[in-house]
Amino acid sequence: MASIKDAFEESFHDNNATLKYIIFAIPLYYCLDKYLNGTNPALFWGLTFLLYLFYFGFLLECTANVRNSKERVLPSFNIFKTIWAGLKGSVALGPSIAINSILAAIVYKFAANYVNDPTTLNVYKFLISGLFSSFILTGYLCYAKEFKISDAYNLKVIYNTSVDVFIAVLFMIPQIWLANAILIVPVTYIIWIFFGIPHPIATFYWCMVFVFNLALCGHYLAQIGYEAIGTKENKDKIL
Repeated sequence: MASIKDAFEESFHDNNATLKYIIFAIPLYYCLDKYLNGTNPALFWGLTFLLYLFYFGFLLECTANVRNSKERVLPSFNIFKTIWAGLKGSVALGPSIAINSILAAIVYKFAANYVNDPTTLNVYKFLISGLFSSFILTGYLCYAKEFKISDAYNLKVIYNTSVDVFIAVLFMIPQIWLANAILIVPVTYIIWIFFGIPHPIATFYWCMVFVFNLALCGHYLAQIGYEAIGTKENKDKIL
């Protein structure tokens, strides 16, 4: 079973982990600083797009490293390689995200025509969103193993494992929240006592926690991928 403890420890103790979290948090802190100080909107959105590519590539590489049993969790210091991974991953998964989002909206609208009770409709909305999100997540896990675009649309794997992925992610979410509470609350409290909030030190620390969260989620998702997809693939090969 996927372990948040393993994900936390291995992401925390990875080679040069602290240095990487500091360095990789700098662009996010810089972008936030520019936003808070009312920088040029075009510059801000340009930086935001580059940050998205970098951090999405970071997440993908963390998942791939763990999924392929490499000795490290985090990507290398080569930010251009990570940005490229984010760009390629966006091209690979973009159609899946768009198609599943549209289908989810259509199904929800259809359900809304026949369900009048708001509570029941919200339950349907959750189930519909979860179902189509699981298709996207399963495609992500398939793609992250070898970075082959065709793997993101392996319909047989998506059909057979998406429910397992969805259930595993539901268990992941509260564990991630707990890990964040452990990381954020004590340190933020100390910073608040000595420096007050908001403060640049607190903001930079939160940026580091964000990067750590990407590694944590990438690691945990890789475990889900191995258990939900890899195990079934191995059984099929044996049979």
